[in-house]
Amino acid sequence: MSVVSGQSAGTTETTPSGIEVYYQSTPKRLYRVNGVEVPSVTTVLDVLNKPALPWWGMKVGVEGCRQLHEQGYTLPLLEVDDIVDLLTEHKLTVNHVRDRAGTRGQSVHDALEAWAKTGHKPDSNIYPPEEKGYIDGLLAFLADVPSAEPEACEVLVASVEHGYAGRYDLRLRTHEPHPVVVHQTKTRRYHKLLMPGETLVDLKTSKGIYSSHARQLEAYEQASIESGYAPSKGRGILHVNADGTYEFVRSWATFDDFKCVLDVWNSEQDMKSRVEKFSRKSGEDITA
Repeated sequence: MSVVSGQSAGTTETTPSGIEVYYQSTPKRLYRVNGVEVPSVTTVLDVLNKPALPWWGMKVGVEGCRQLHEQGYTLPLLEVDDIVDLLTEHKLTVNHVRDRAGTRGQSVHDALEAWAKTGHKPDSNIYPPEEKGYIDGLLAFLADVPSAEPEACEVLVASVEHGYAGRYDLRLRTHEPHPVVVHQTKTRRYHKLLMPGETLVDLKTSKGIYSSHARQLEAYEQASIESGYAPSKGRGILHVNADGTYEFVRSWATFDDFKCVLDVWNSEQDMKSRVEKFSRKSGEDITA
């Protein structure tokens, strides 16, 4: 089976319905649909509030300070700026941790794409320790869906009607029902059947599964249909964990859940344009 990929930088693809989609990853991430620049699905979803981020940032800072203390630094005697310099020097800042997570996520996505294109499952033992568990989680999922066949990976899709584009990880076809892990605790795993048919799959290595993930999949589904692909039977978030486990959660969102965020994103762009025009006006008084 021929599996297509839209991962490369500077790619132009024409969807089955005739939409021309251009994507580049450098020097900046960019999508164009029929020649018009549009936001990506993830860019749109970035307008959502992420209340967990400040707490995560605080924990990263505390962990960084703990590691500095173990290396012999007497932190109470240092100024805040000096501690920040040390965290930067030892690559312990939130930016460094974020970048390492991005590298980890890319490695797991690359492993999934390699399986989709060649059929070969990755050997987790060749990966660094901080990535091995996530690869094991991917392998655990693939072992639980033995009839699965990849239809396409890294699929570029676009919506002309709504003005956005994106790229989803995997279009997966299963031929038999398979029990997959949908939730787990420290003592128990809960299973549900993944029924035969085509499923859009998005792979995540994040700390948890969030509503933005479900919105993201529904945006892909809408754009996928508009791009000329058949409707999928379902959409699923494949969340792999550092301990070698996974959860496969069906999307609980609708396209309207994404559309309302897209409306906010478009409103933000309109307001930025208006304030720029206002600030450039001359000869006008500012009134209440």
